[in-house]
Amino acid sequence: MPLSLPVRVRPAALCAVSLLLARAAAAQTPTPTPLPQDRFTLQARANVVQGSGARALGMARADDATAASWNPAGLSYLRLPEVSFVYSGGSLNSRETVPATGEFIDDRRHGDTPDFLAATYPLQLGPVSGSMQLSFQRQISFASFRTIDEFFVPSAVDTEPFTRRSTITSRGGFDVLALGSGWQLTRTLRAGATLNRWFQGYEQTYDKPLEQGVSHQEVAFDFHGWNANFGLIWTPTEALNLGMIYKTGFRGDYFLRRFRRDPFANEEGFRERSVNNDDVRVVEDDLGVHQRLFRLHFPDAVGVGASLRPRSAVTVSVDYTRTGWSHGTVENFFDLGRTGDPSIFPELPYPTLNGVVPQEDTEQLRAGLEYVVIAGRWKVPLRVGYFSDRQYFRALQREATLADGSVIQVTRAPRFDAVTAGAGIILGRVLLDVAYVYEHGRYIDLVPSEDGVKTTHAIRVTSSRVYVSVNYRHTHR
Repeated sequence: MPLSLPVRVRPAALCAVSLLLARAAAAQTPTPTPLPQDRFTLQARANVVQGSGARALGMARADDATAASWNPAGLSYLRLPEVSFVYSGGSLNSRETVPATGEFIDDRRHGDTPDFLAATYPLQLGPVSGSMQLSFQRQISFASFRTIDEFFVPSAVDTEPFTRRSTITSRGGFDVLALGSGWQLTRTLRAGATLNRWFQGYEQTYDKPLEQGVSHQEVAFDFHGWNANFGLIWTPTEALNLGMIYKTGFRGDYFLRRFRRDPFANEEGFRERSVNNDDVRVVEDDLGVHQRLFRLHFPDAVGVGASLRPRSAVTVSVDYTRTGWSHGTVENFFDLGRTGDPSIFPELPYPTLNGVVPQEDTEQLRAGLEYVVIAGRWKVPLRVGYFSDRQYFRALQREATLADGSVIQVTRAPRFDAVTAGAGIILGRVLLDVAYVYEHGRYIDLVPSEDGVKTTHAIRVTSSRVYVSVNYRHTHR
């Protein structure tokens, strides 16, 4: 069964995870303030530590070669050499509305990417059977084309409302190269593990129109690190499987590069600026001269699940996972404004990059059903599923009046809901699977304006994605 690990990023003002601009004096620690510079979001998408595969995403269970990306103990079920490939594509849309003014922001993106590639080979060590696998997975893809339409209603009565469109092109993703193995240790117990090398990152080009012209910004983020996944499956009866997965937290190093070209109204015209890790690595303070470390801290995660086969053609599955994103941080993150020195932040929550509001641990509850239609030599699995995601950012739940008459905002992490559907077919040695995932969520946010007054923003997010899996199983004849 897949034990998926939810990761979502809150779209701050303008529906994106933003980089931050210091507004404090140079001698003080900068106070994070959202600046729409890096338009990077993981919201309502296959997350950083989730598995792959159309079968699992269609019904919340995996016992094919994609199992290593969910629970590596599932690799112990494979009895033939197998090559697997998964491709995915879809869209993510959000609409942020300001009820008080009628202004809104439409944020739309679409993209596709190879998602998973693996080669698996079965092994037998005496009475113990299992398999080894080498796999590549794009844990989170940034490959997309994106438009952000901002609709403004000016306060001046003689000025017409207008729309401003920004465009963003992104490439790359957080990738993982994994060496995994799963083994049936006893008649009822299976175990597996993977060693994962995280690498790559993303490149992004952001063009935003201003009164003086177009601001062109580029960012490249390279990242690498190591972690491991451990899984168990216990089969107390032939029809029932109980599973557990643990994914270790880890600390990875990153290299960040920025470039921007901004228009100015005076005789300067356009001004170009750039910065990278090496430009801000050395720091001098009261302790002397030392170097900054640029590190990203990913949290650990744990999950449990069960699958039941009451009949040979019917499988029901359910699982729950929790990821400790309240402990996710990034060290010495920096931005680059139109003027002035880069702003450097010793530590920020990751991935929200909001030092004011703490992050929450995420939770995901999944359930699925598979029914196999058998007609002669044909076997066609049909799958449906549902899952509920608790996000790791906080949103406004309600306002409460205290005994002294003061009003406070009560916040909590919102939940997104999703439905899934899928089907498969076996054509000789080839297994074809397809899955569709639709996720949606709504929440209310309080966004501070330039004068410090907070306004209510209503945000709706929808995501749809299609996964196609091809598995080739080699038989010895």
